[in-house]
Amino acid sequence: MTVRRAAAGVVLSAGIGALVCGMQATPAQADPLPQWAPLGTTLYTFGDANFCTGAIGVAVEAAPNLPGHVLAHVTPLGYQRGPCGNHVMLGWVGSAGARAQDVYVHTDAAPGDTVTVDLWVGMGPAKIMADTWPIQGPFAEWYLLVP
Repeated sequence: MTVRRAAAGVVLSAGIGALVCGMQATPAQADPLPQWAPLGTTLYTFGDANFCTGAIGVAVEAAPNLPGHVLAHVTPLGYQRGPCGNHVMLGWVGSAGARAQDVYVHTDAAPGDTVTVDLWVGMGPAKIMADTWPIQGPFAEWYLLVP
């Protein structure tokens, strides 16, 4: 009987110690942004000159230490018959309301520089859409749970 009590005490102490130690540990990086992109994250489009065609990649992530903010990274992946560019319109709706922002990217056949913009979406469920402007191809959309 005393052996069982001693064993139970050791297990209880180990469990409490693990909980206390685990609560004090800080994560090495921010949690990922829960997201679903049913149409993909690439925009296929015609550029603004020379009948060039190309692709633009768009990625979203939670802004570190800024609740309700999302960073959108817009990267031109290259154009045939470039150099060319495109306006990319980002639109979103979340707890902060509905908004839109225009981003311009430009490159030649090689991938270009990434343009990062901070979107104040608000905390909770949200939707972000991206398309070239004027509309020249399919759009991309994300359903998110913004921390």
